[in-house]
Amino acid sequence: MTNNNDNQIYVACLASYNSGVLHGEWITPKADKDELQEQINKVLKSSPIEGAEEWAIHDYNDFPNLGEYPGLDNIIKVQEAIDEHGADIVHGFLENWSIEDLDHIGDAYYGHYDDFSSFAENLAHDTIEGLNEDTTLSRYFDYDAFERDLKHDFHEAEGSNGQSIIFNCNW
Repeated sequence: MTNNNDNQIYVACLASYNSGVLHGEWITPKADKDELQEQINKVLKSSPIEGAEEWAIHDYNDFPNLGEYPGLDNIIKVQEAIDEHGADIVHGFLENWSIEDLDHIGDAYYGHYDDFSSFAENLAHDTIEGLNEDTTLSRYFDYDAFERDLKHDFHEAEGSNGQSIIFNCNW
């Protein structure tokens, strides 16, 4: 799991930005709506422009890019997923699915492997009876064809450590 202090968003004050002044703050979003709103209000209150009310996200650090105006609910949903599963898994999941699908991340996540071939070999040995023994099947099993077929049902994402993160597309 990734250190949550690395998962940050840059909250920018739009009143300052529209006045030609860059004002904002990097925050690790709270997974509670009131607390997150309080974090954003703190940025707006410290603005050099009096009465600042509007904000946008102008940058992301190890947090999935949700655009400039993601809404509090989406930020919270992603932060909750990061807290539970880690940033790499959430990034990998969102490569193939949407924020609305995050409830299924636990159903889809299959694990970390050195590469897709390692995953395919491991899955074959775990699920095909007789493959681990000295049998005709084990001598003639086509691992390459098995791996090629698996690519239709699994999504591979790259983790920050270079490992493959595998997701089952059929959750």
